[in-house]
Amino acid sequence: MFSSEIMRVQESIVPLVNIYKTDWFKVLCDISRAGFSLQTIAYELDVATSTLIGWKQGASPRHHTGEALIDIWMNVTGRDRKELPRVVCKRAFIHKPLCIVSPNSEK
Repeated sequence: MFSSEIMRVQESIVPLVNIYKTDWFKVLCDISRAGFSLQTIAYELDVATSTLIGWKQGASPRHHTGEALIDIWMNVTGRDRKELPRVVCKRAFIHKPLCIVSPNSEK
């Protein structure tokens, strides 16, 4: 019979995990407060000004453009990358299954 070989699966809950994303609105606001217009930033990044407006409204830049914007932000603000404005975009518990073999199982 297979019943002696059935494994019981339990779930243990690992603590809450926060997933962050860059807060592009704050990044652009910080650069703007330092005296740079959106047109100037757009020119430096080789994108349209309307693209920056989209980022301020919640869109995200492509990776290479985002990295360039982060470099501008660090140079303009004098702050380190670790201080980059971020927001929590997702909170989740990670469920990790634990397999426990019945002590009466035969091999």
